[in-house]
Amino acid sequence: MEKRKYYGRKIKRTKNLYRRRKTAGQKVFGTVMLVIAASAIAFLGFCVGKPLLDYLGSIGTDSPAQEWTPAASYMQRQGEPERTGDVAAETDYGVPAVDHAEPETASSGSAEAAAVTEPPATAVPEQTTTAPLLIPVSDGTLISTEVPSAALANRSSLAAVITKAKNSGYNSAVVQLKDSNGNFRYRSSIPGVAGSDLVTGTMTLDEIMSVFAENGVVPVVKLAVLRDEEGCAMFTDMSYKCLDDPSVSWLEAGQRRWANPESDSLREYFAKIIAELKDAGFQEIILTDVMFPDFQPYDTEWIPAKYFAADRYKMLYNVVRAGNIIEMKASDVIGETYGRSAEVLNDISMLHDNSVALVISRGDLPTEAGYPADAKTLAETVLAQAAKKTFGLNVIPVIDGAGFDDSEKSKIVSVLSELGYESYIVVQ
Repeated sequence: MEKRKYYGRKIKRTKNLYRRRKTAGQKVFGTVMLVIAASAIAFLGFCVGKPLLDYLGSIGTDSPAQEWTPAASYMQRQGEPERTGDVAAETDYGVPAVDHAEPETASSGSAEAAAVTEPPATAVPEQTTTAPLLIPVSDGTLISTEVPSAALANRSSLAAVITKAKNSGYNSAVVQLKDSNGNFRYRSSIPGVAGSDLVTGTMTLDEIMSVFAENGVVPVVKLAVLRDEEGCAMFTDMSYKCLDDPSVSWLEAGQRRWANPESDSLREYFAKIIAELKDAGFQEIILTDVMFPDFQPYDTEWIPAKYFAADRYKMLYNVVRAGNIIEMKASDVIGETYGRSAEVLNDISMLHDNSVALVISRGDLPTEAGYPADAKTLAETVLAQAAKKTFGLNVIPVIDGAGFDDSEKSKIVSVLSELGYESYIVVQ
């Protein structure tokens, strides 16, 4: 710091002032007063001088400021915000980034094993935004067929199906890699899953991806989320718990476990699955079974009342960010109130970065319920009503071929083209 000169009033001192003779009493008195004055100055210097020097020394130096981050609810509504500094990164599916620590599994005869230890969350490098569903292929459309589960038996079986799909005019194919039982149809490397009974597939993700890449076909992965019997049996903390004994999992109709969307263990478990898929290059993901179990009135005696409340749909937003697309039954979307698979539509602001895979199924839209018998008219009616109930979300029609013959499927496809739908999925 630049020193400044002080120009004060000059005091003229004479030699006589300092050479005047003093008496003995004056000398003693002067000595005492000098000691007192020196002590006072020393005391003041300690109390005032040090803080003053510390303050002056801090001028010009940068002190670290605490970084502000938005509240969690704000981040959930605004998508995945940009992260800077040393703030822990979040994955692009809206849950905290986690490591791949092995979850504790349940073992028979152990009370402690009833509760799964949740893997600790750790920061991971910030991920870049992935491409949307409509990857620029051909003319910009994404026309998909669904891969039969048997095709994942080996590389040659899968290659035959993908090659046939490509030759039939499809530039994309949907492959279910985690089914509604909770089984993995590929050889997962997630600790706790790898080598367990949860894995029923034999191909690795790299092998599956290579088949798609060699044929120039875009893979779309389908994952079951909350309907997960086998996963909840192994990782019990993910399931609904009974009121009278939290160590016991609630069973739908006394038979089937479901994953609880409020479970932190579930969110971390699914985060690992999504991370594994994206590391292998799979970017387009359809989430199925994003819904509550079919609770019955007597279940209120077994599980908390909040799972029956009108605003229970808010719990589902804990998992819907795990992918771009949510599969819903058309009948659940266009009904007077949203059905089980479409409850997430109750707060559309939470789905600004999601799409809807709208399943058009004759079995779900029977003529007995008043739906049109003509396939073309049915498609027109359903899509018009769905457009009103999805409030501008990107809708990808899924034609369930089980209830339509080839002629009817062709009629529905023509309707999609007329209405301007760029992408659709045909399930054979």
